[in-house]
Amino acid sequence: MYIDTKHRRLCLISGAAGMTLFAIGDVLLQNFDDSGETFLYMIKPTIAYQPMWQLYAVLLTGVIAAPLMWLGLCAMRSYIADVLDGQRSKMLVCYDIGAVTGSLTFFAAHSVCAVLMMSVKNALECGITPEQIEDVYRSSFILSFAVTNVWVTVTELLLSAAFIYFVFKGIIAVPKAMCIMNTIGSYIIFHLVGSLLTALTGNGIFRLLAGLGASLGVGLMFIAVCFAHQRPGKADK
Repeated sequence: MYIDTKHRRLCLISGAAGMTLFAIGDVLLQNFDDSGETFLYMIKPTIAYQPMWQLYAVLLTGVIAAPLMWLGLCAMRSYIADVLDGQRSKMLVCYDIGAVTGSLTFFAAHSVCAVLMMSVKNALECGITPEQIEDVYRSSFILSFAVTNVWVTVTELLLSAAFIYFVFKGIIAVPKAMCIMNTIGSYIIFHLVGSLLTALTGNGIFRLLAGLGASLGVGLMFIAVCFAHQRPGKADK
């Protein structure tokens, strides 16, 4: 979907807001224990103590975030297409693949985890113990979690590779230092910051920051394009 220059910045900002909602969902799927170890509720017996409202919130944020992410991806693609002006680019194909799967993968990762966990919460009400959940459901949880995360990771790598390439080639007209504003750079930064704050404070909650890198990294790409020099689009020529 082509986004003209008049509406492009609004769509990019909306996309960044959507990725922030996905990041909130990432946090709601996690917790930390008394030792400061972070973990997913879904593969621990402590799922019994997870409030159901968190799972509904994960689904709700995903429903809102997915179309916003798609708007951001379309706006970013429109900017790149205007600069290329019909030139063929393998990296644009790379971006397109990542964009087409992007909204689906992020929403799928959140919805699959949330729905599985809701099912188990309902099973608990029928008398299944948390220990039985870990024994019986752990393998199916891990498989579902692994598949969706591999899918998301491939999407992130495709989008990040395309973004870095277009920044270095000057197609996205921002300082080259801004190439770090992608999922790879964001993951490294948030992981380091989380580890540093955990070491300084002794509070394991800061390890949750590592889980924000993927979603916020895509949002940072949208923000970078907002700051890029906006060239005339199809509708302006």
